[in-house]
This record gives sequence, C-alpha cells and structure tokens, in this order.
Amino acid sequence: MKSYGHIPKLAVTLTALAAQACCFQAFAQANQLERVEVTGTNIKRISRETESPIDVITAKDIQASGARTALEVMKMIPSIGNDGYSDTATQNGFSRGVATVSLRNQTATSTLVLINGRRMTPSAYANPNNGTTTLYDLNSIPVSAIERIEVLKDGASAVYGSDAMAGVINFITRKDYQGFEVKVLAAANDAGEYKRQTLSATAGFGDFATKGYNIFVGVDYTHKGRSMVGDKTDEDIQAADYRAINLRRNPYGSFLYNNQPWFIRENGAVGSRSFPQTAAVPATNTVNNANCPDAEKIVGETARYGITTNHLLGRTFCNYSLDQFAEMQSPGDDLNLLARGTLKLAETMEGFAEFMYSRSKREYLGAPRTINGLSPSNNFNGTGLAASFQPILEIGHPDNPFTNARAAVQLRFPSAPGGFDLTNTGTRALVGVRGTAGTDIDWESGLLWNRSDRDEYYYGFLRLPVLRQMLGPAFGGTNRSLASIASDPDLSRPLLNSGSAEVLQWDAKASTTVGKLPGGAIGLAGGVELRREAIDIKPDPENVAGNILGLANTAVKGSRVVKSAFVEVVAPVLKGLELNLAGRVDKYPTLKTNFVPKFGVKWQAADTLALRGSYSEGFRAPSVSQVSPGGAQFFLNNLRDPVRCNTEATPPVPKPGAETADCAKSVAGVGGGNPTLKPENSYNTSLGLLFSPTAGVDFVLGYWKIRKNNEVALTDGQSVIDHPESYPSGSLVRDTNPNLLLNGQAGTGPLLTVSTPWVNQGTTMTSGIDFEARTATTVMDGVRWSNALNGQYTLKYERIEHPGYAKNNLVGTRGGLADWSTSAPDVPRLKMRFTSSFETASHSLTGAMNYVSGLSFIRRMDGTNIPASGNTAAVTPLYYSGTTCHYGGALNDQNLFSRSVLGLAPTATNGRDLYINRYPGCSMAKWVTFDVGYTYRGFKNLTLSVNIQNFTDEKAPYDPLGATQAAAQLGYNTGMHNPFGRYFTVSANYKFW
Repeated sequence: MKSYGHIPKLAVTLTALAAQACCFQAFAQANQLERVEVTGTNIKRISRETESPIDVITAKDIQASGARTALEVMKMIPSIGNDGYSDTATQNGFSRGVATVSLRNQTATSTLVLINGRRMTPSAYANPNNGTTTLYDLNSIPVSAIERIEVLKDGASAVYGSDAMAGVINFITRKDYQGFEVKVLAAANDAGEYKRQTLSATAGFGDFATKGYNIFVGVDYTHKGRSMVGDKTDEDIQAADYRAINLRRNPYGSFLYNNQPWFIRENGAVGSRSFPQTAAVPATNTVNNANCPDAEKIVGETARYGITTNHLLGRTFCNYSLDQFAEMQSPGDDLNLLARGTLKLAETMEGFAEFMYSRSKREYLGAPRTINGLSPSNNFNGTGLAASFQPILEIGHPDNPFTNARAAVQLRFPSAPGGFDLTNTGTRALVGVRGTAGTDIDWESGLLWNRSDRDEYYYGFLRLPVLRQMLGPAFGGTNRSLASIASDPDLSRPLLNSGSAEVLQWDAKASTTVGKLPGGAIGLAGGVELRREAIDIKPDPENVAGNILGLANTAVKGSRVVKSAFVEVVAPVLKGLELNLAGRVDKYPTLKTNFVPKFGVKWQAADTLALRGSYSEGFRAPSVSQVSPGGAQFFLNNLRDPVRCNTEATPPVPKPGAETADCAKSVAGVGGGNPTLKPENSYNTSLGLLFSPTAGVDFVLGYWKIRKNNEVALTDGQSVIDHPESYPSGSLVRDTNPNLLLNGQAGTGPLLTVSTPWVNQGTTMTSGIDFEARTATTVMDGVRWSNALNGQYTLKYERIEHPGYAKNNLVGTRGGLADWSTSAPDVPRLKMRFTSSFETASHSLTGAMNYVSGLSFIRRMDGTNIPASGNTAAVTPLYYSGTTCHYGGALNDQNLFSRSVLGLAPTATNGRDLYINRYPGCSMAKWVTFDVGYTYRGFKNLTLSVNIQNFTDEKAPYDPLGATQAAAQLGYNTGMHNPFGRYFTVSANYKFW
C-alpha cells in the first residue's frame, strides 16, 4: 500500500517507508520536508520512521482498496488480530452493534484507539467476556474525513497511558481543507446481497496560511440492507458442509409451533419434577397437537433433520421455521459528522476546535419467546437471583391433559415477537490552543469531552407476573388457561436497557530542543493530563424488579479521576545513531502510582541500511466497569457439579437422585466489580531492519515480542464449583427444595448461581516477524508502477489462563481447543497482503492479494491437570495423542467417533458425510482472495471508481464452530473471513469548488 520515488539518502527513504502513493511529488522535493507529528512520540521530527514500527494508510489507499468502513480498512492490515468485534448479525449480545479491533492477537482492550492523537471514550457496554471490557467503536469514525491512519505496532503506554500495550491506532482527520465535494457509493455482492449505500459531503472554508482561519465539515450517511439466510447467501460459504456435518439449515426449525403446547407427564410422586422424554410412539407420557397446514408437519427423525431429542422421534408435529429470523446482515443506518476549525490568534499561536457526532442504528430480528417446563428457568433481579420459574400445570388445570399427574408445558407465544433495536450515539468536543514560544518550543493544551450513549430495546421477553398465573395456588398462581395468558397484553412489553460512558480530559504538553550532541540537537518533550472517566449502565426497571423471564441484568455505575505526567527525550548521540527515552506516571484512585518506561534506538548504519529496536513496558488499568459496584449477569454452561455428578466416571454420570443435567449444568453467573484489581502489565520488545538497496526498492524486516501479565478475567465458574472453600461464602447458591436434595442431605440441591468476580490471573506471550517490501518505478512516460507486500508471521502464542497451568504454543490452531485449559483465540500463522498499482494522471489500476493461513482443530493438551492438593509444582499436563480431532474423533477412524460436540448421535449412518471424512486433516483451510480496483479522473472535477473484492469468488472456508454458536453463523469464521463472495463497490466523487 506504500510507494516511493527516487531519493538518494536513507534518512529520507525512511520517511518514504511510512508514506503512501499519493506522495510521489513530495518525496522528490526533499528540501521542502517539514517537521511532522508522528504517532508514538510527542517530538516533531523530519522522518516519520522512528524506533518503533508504524504502518500508514492514506485516504487514497482507502479509496483504492474499496473499503467502506473503518473496520474494513483495519482488516486489511496483517497485524490486526481476529478477536475484535465485527458488528455482525450473530454478534455477542453484550456488545451488539460495536466494531472493534485488536493488534497482535492481544484482545481489543490492549489496543488504544485515538482520534487526532487523543483517546476515544469506550462505548457504553460492560461485556463480561475476557478481553472485551473496553470497546472502542469504529462505527463512530467517518471514513470520508480520514486523512490517514497511523498504526503503531509497538507498546506505547509510556506515551499514551493505559490500553496501549499492544499498540495504538490513530485516526487522523483532514485539516486546512478548502473546497466542497460530494461522494455517492453503492455496494453489493454478485447476488445482490449485503447491500450498502453511502452519501458523503465534505466542505472546507478559509485558507489558514493567508486568511488565518479554516473550517472543515464532513458528513457520512450509510444505509445497510438486510440479508437473510437463504440460497443466495449460501453461495459464498460452504453451506453444503454446514448442512451435512452440523445438520443445520435443513427444513426443521423448532418443534415449538405458535400456540401449539407440548405436555410431558411428571413421573413419580407429585413434586418430583421428573419428566422423562421417552422415545417411541405412542409414548403416553407426551401429548402434543399438530394443528397446522400439512406442508408444515414433519415426523421427527435423525437421518433427515438431525433430531435426537427422544420425545420428538417418530412423532408428527408442527415445524416452526426459524430461517425467517436468521440474518446474515442486519439492517442499519450510520450517521457521522466531523467539524474542525483553526483560528490564528497571534503570529505564533492558534486556536483549534473539533466536534464529532455519530449515530449508528441496528435492527435485529428475533423469534417469539418460549417456555419450557422440563427444568426451572433462572431469573435475575437487580441484586442477584430472583425466584425461578418452571411452567408445570397442576392436576386439574384446564389445559393439563393428564388426569392423575402434573404436566410440564412447552409453548411458543406468537403474541410476543422478539428482536432488538439498538442506537449508539457519540458526541465529542475539543477546544484548545497551540503555538511556539521563542524559537523552538512547541506547546499545546486542550480540553476534551467525549460521551457515548446506548439505547437498546428488547422485544418479546415474557413477564413473570403473567406467566406465574398458570401455576397452582401453592405457587402463587390461579391455574389460568394458556390461551388467556397468550392473549394477555401484559405478557410482554418493550424493555429499554441504556448506558453512557464519558471522558472529560484536560492536557498540556510542550517540546523543544536542549543542548547538542554529535548527531544533533536533543529533543525534549513533557506533559500532564487530568482525565475523568465515568460509566452508567441501567437495565429496564421491569428487569431490575425480577419480572422478566430468563433475562440477565447489567448494571454498573462508577467514575474515577486519573492524573498523569510524561517525559520523552530523543538523543542523537552520534551522526546516524539516535536514542529515544520515555516514561509516564499514572495515578488511579484504587491503584498505587504506576510508572512505565520505554527505550528505543535507531542506527543508520549506511546510506542503504538502518537498524532499530525498542523495549517498553505497558499497562492496562482495570476498566471503570471492573472496579465499580454492579456488573453483568450471565449464564454459565456445561458445568460439572461434583456434589451431584460422579466426575470420576468416563463419561461423568449423575449420582443417585440427581439429573443428567448436573453433569453439564447451565446456571446463572453473577459478575461484579473488584476494587482490589491490579493493572495488567506488559513487556514489549521489537527489532527491525530497513534496507534500501536501490532507489525505489525498500525492505523492512522486524521481530516483535509481547508478554502480558496479570490479565484481568472473570473467575472461572468451574473453579468455584470444584473448590468452594477457596472463595467467599455465598459464592455458590443451591436450590433448597427438600424434594431435590440427595438423600435429604442439606447443601446437595441443584446449583442455581455461581459468583465470578473479576480477578488477575492470566499471562499471554506472543511473538512474530513483520515483513514488508516495496518497489516504485516509472515504466514509461507518465505511468508509475508501485508494489507493496505487508505481512505478519506469528512465531509463538502462549497463554497461561491460571497460575500453575502449563503453557503451549498455539500458533496455527484454535487456541482454546489445542489447549483445553485456555480461552485463547484463533491464531493463524501467516497473514499478508500484496498490492500492485499502475497510475497515470487520469487512471489508477490496483490489484491486491489477501492471504490468511488456516487453523488446526486437533486437541493437543489440557494444562489444567493440576493435583487437587494445589501443589502446582507437581503439574503434569494431560497431553492428547495428537490425533484427536475436536470436531470428529480419532483421525484414523473414518466411521465411528464421538459427534457429541456437534450435538449429534454417535453414528456414521444416514448417508451424511461426517466431518473427518471431508476434512481428514482436521483443519480449516487457508483463504486466498484477490481484489481489483480502478479509478478514472479524466473528467473535470469528477472521479469514478469501481472495486471488486474477492474477484475470483472464493468461498469462505468451512468452520464447524457454527454448531456451537448462533445458527446464522452458518459455518464460516467471522473473525478471519466473510460471507460476501465477489463484492462490488462503485462510487462517484464530484468536487464543486
């Protein structure tokens, strides 16, 4: 993405390494180079190349790539990880509608996002998933206003403070712009799906150099259309494999049809809550109706529909289609406004102001809600767990078909259609002054206010005061009929969950030169910062009161004031040898004073060769939501309860009187703030070589290593269950119903809730090689040809989830499968992008190749095999044979293997290919795509562009993870790939003046 002209000296060539194709003429005019601001340092310098690696993407690069959003631009950079959020229809509900990025596979919370050198406020979310509590939403950044993006791929906490452990992404917007232009853009794939339309307008008034002022305004409006799961969206993913292996996307949706109840007889004494789901027809313990059109009736069978639930097999019932709610792309609208102004206040002083407003709206479909009487549903109120609800009809209830037994009821309520409407808004205002004192003291001070707001409406959730009326008087009900409950207008009401996050910051900094060394003047910079951070997340009052079935609360309110100071020195100790030293002190209310240093060196060994390196320490302070009262409630799944389950058996089996569910339990989890949390800390090392053998040919090779300690994570629910003596009293809550105790023994009831506060517990180390190569030449008069290769080869990724666990290199794997003891992400070994461009005065033609390597799904080890005594020195990790495929079984077993992880029966019959047959290597394939872009500037004031991404229409590789995630994921990897297929973007830009 970078291009170069003929420059004789490496010092200037290094400047070219960080610039783009639009800068050919500027490169040729080396004498006119000025001191510039560079991300990662507060000292202005001639060269953009510092001791740390920086990628620069310009507005022209964005235009040539066809990227339509800030997130799409980021995904073209090989150092961007796969564990950010992509704003997809199947996104985690705790961060719905947010788009984030991470560097070096170090999670989004370790990458700091800046706008014009100052931090954004995090979005108003309190996601309880590890590594996602600080979310900088890229949807709020207007693409048309971007002048360039600088990606610092090195730790920068010594300059910017918290969150910059893996690096910094600085979005730099236009300034001192004059003119007025309008751009229209339309995009869709070759099947007419995944549509987007964008209208942008930018205007600039005043020439700062001659008139002393400039005002710039940019507006973007984007509309996304809805794309549903269907034949057209199946064309660009491995839908056939998804159907055959996952047994999804077949005609069967759900056995719970609108207003068609199922009744299952209680087995044994009244109150036993035993509801066996016996197979075989006529199975008198199950009653259902099939009052629906014949075309919607099916007979339950495994071979055709993948149905394994016993009471459905061989039975005729109404099939409820869920495809009508399965979205591949949710509709939405994004509005972004940016205004910047500069005013000359004196000969050496100017004032500046900046205002940004963003609004992103999303609509998500959802099926009508259901109830299920086979087990109790956990419910929450504002302080924890509310009373559970289990819809069991008493003997004599008007809908109970059994005259001598209670009945568990299963039912869908079409009067309560589901879905979500989400609106995120952001407001950012900045005012400040900057200038020069004396001959060479540059100073600046600014006051920043940045706020994000979230309003999210939940539809279709059922109200417990109405549902409980179906129960008998002993349970607070009136034996009310199901039909009357279904028609009750109070059965469901829209719920509003809202939140806000805010940053108010004052900063001041100055830089100058002091003294002189053999290599030149010493650069010195320093500054102070005072910042107030706040968050306020409010659930709907109905949910706080405990009136909503199965919906968790997230409620957090807190604020803090952070005081910081930094100093930075650039010392040219010899001609061609430059040292950089930086340090920062941050004071948080609940933490001791935190100091982090950085040391860097750059040596120009020859006119054609330069070496650089850096060492830095970084930190991430716990987010406000992690140290403030309140937190997120959630559900913990697949837990083993050793009180009620014999976990020594293979496979584990329930103890007498317990249930199968006790060996794979789903319970309520309750997180919470922990004011004693320590900051995460990191140690970053980078080494680099820059080689320019001839004019217009440049190579960059770099090594990097990041080690992050004291990672903040939610306590593991299984650990609390296995070792309750190690956690505060009350961390486990069990059902006290005497009928559910084992042999009447107290403390043996089913698990209801597990408290999992935030703790410091993990370590992650990752290292790799960056490589870049660029050429630029004039092939004939007026035709410039440039090439660029940018890639990242990851050498190591090791995560130790808990102290004492073993470490394992997880590169090239789905980390949490290769090492069963971790929640490590997908870690592809190699990512790279190659571009080649031809450019004349009127034409630009660009081609690109994108490569991401595949993943192994083989289980390799389980680092949790620690003796019960807790003697971590005696750890003997459990190593698998190296031939155990997580999604299949033994690699040499082509027919019979466990399919339990896919929710399927252990059989190789029914004519379907099994996973191991189709993918004998137990891996996800690499993905190679090609892009083409053409721009024509031959018309006066008019620029026309067309881009085709994935020109050869390569399908996204099959990923069986879709079996354990939302069905609409459809077996492709949302972090590494996309389902768009061949995608077209056309745009027209007209400049009026």
